[in-house]
Amino acid sequence: MKIFFLRHIMLCVMLYSVQSKACSAFLLTGKNYNIVGFNENWKTMPGMIVVNKRDVYKRNISWQNLTTDQLQPHQQWTSKFGSVTFNLLGYDFPCYGINEKGLFLVELYLEETSKVYNPKQANMFWAQWIQYQLDNYKTVKEVINHLNDGPNIDWWPNAAGSHFFLTDAEGNSATIALLNGKYTVLTNKEMPMPLLCNNQYQKDLTAAKKFDFLGGPEKFDVKQNQNWEDRYNRAYYMLKNYTYDEKPVDYAWNILNSIYPGEWQTVIDTKTMNLYFRSDLKKEIKTINIRKLDFSKNAAVKYLDIHTDETGMVNNEFQNLTVEKNNQYVEKGFPIGYDNKEFENSSIFEKLKKNIAQFFETILPKS
Repeated sequence: MKIFFLRHIMLCVMLYSVQSKACSAFLLTGKNYNIVGFNENWKTMPGMIVVNKRDVYKRNISWQNLTTDQLQPHQQWTSKFGSVTFNLLGYDFPCYGINEKGLFLVELYLEETSKVYNPKQANMFWAQWIQYQLDNYKTVKEVINHLNDGPNIDWWPNAAGSHFFLTDAEGNSATIALLNGKYTVLTNKEMPMPLLCNNQYQKDLTAAKKFDFLGGPEKFDVKQNQNWEDRYNRAYYMLKNYTYDEKPVDYAWNILNSIYPGEWQTVIDTKTMNLYFRSDLKKEIKTINIRKLDFSKNAAVKYLDIHTDETGMVNNEFQNLTVEKNNQYVEKGFPIGYDNKEFENSSIFEKLKKNIAQFFETILPKS
C-alpha cells in the first residue's frame, strides 16, 4: 500500500510538471490562407515583444558564457532579417517569434529531449538559438538544411529540453526534436497535420488514429473530449474540419481557446503579416502589422510589454529598449524560465545579469 501511494504521488508530480510546461502550436493553411496559432501554457509570466533589427553583429552565448567569466566568442554572425519575438528572458532570448520573411519558430517542452553535440560547433543557449534561426533564414527548408552545421543547443542545466515547430510564408511546416543525440525532423510529407503539442509527433498521431476522424472505430465527441490530454485530438479535429469562410484568423482563435487557452496566445496571418496576441492578464486582442515595423540598421531596438494596457493596433506603442529596461526583464524572467527558486538568490544569477548587460552594451543604449 505504501509503495502504491508513493508511486501515485510520483505520477502526480510528473503529470503536474509536464502539464505546467505544456504548449500547442499549429498551422492552418490553404490556397487563400496561412495562419499560425500558438498557446503558451505554463503560468502567468512577465515578457516583452521585441522588434529585432537587421544588420546587427552578434556572438553566441552559452550557459557557461552566461554564468562564468569565460566570455571569449566562438561564433559570430550579422542578422540578415528583422523579426518580432516574444521574450521571457530579455533581449535576444525569445521563446518564439517570426521574421520579416514569414519564418515562424517556437519551442515546446519535450521530456525526452537529449543534446546534439558537434565538437566543431559552438554552444548556444536554447533561446538565442531560436533568434539565430530567425536572424539567418527565411524558410523551413533553410533551417533544416543548416541544422548540423549550426550551433549546438545548450539547454537549462539538469532539465529537460524542447522540440520545435516551424513554418514559413509558403505554407511549409516541420518539427525538430533532439532524440538519442540526433536531430529528428518531420516535414510536410511526414506530418498529415501541421500540429505539435508536448509529445513526440508520431506518439500523438498514433493515439489519435483510434478516432473516427482519422478512420478509427471510436467516435470523437468534441463536447466530451475536453481533458488536458485531448489538446492534440481537439486541434487535429478542428483543423481537419475547417471549411474556408474567409475568416481563418477567427477560426485559429477558436482552436486556441477550444483546446486549452494559454497564458500567452498568438495568431499570425503570414499573408497579411498581421500578428495578433493577448495574455492572461490583458485578454483584449492586440494587433501588430509586421510590414510597418522598422527593422533597419539605424533604427532603435523596440519593445512592448506583453501585458500592455493598449488595445487595437499597437505598432506605435513600442518603446526604445535600453540595457536598464532589459535588465528588469532578465531579473524577472530567468528565475521563472529556469523554474528554480534557489537560482534567484544565487551568486550565479548575479553573474548572469552582469554578463548579459555586457553582451548587449554595444546594441542597447544604457538609458
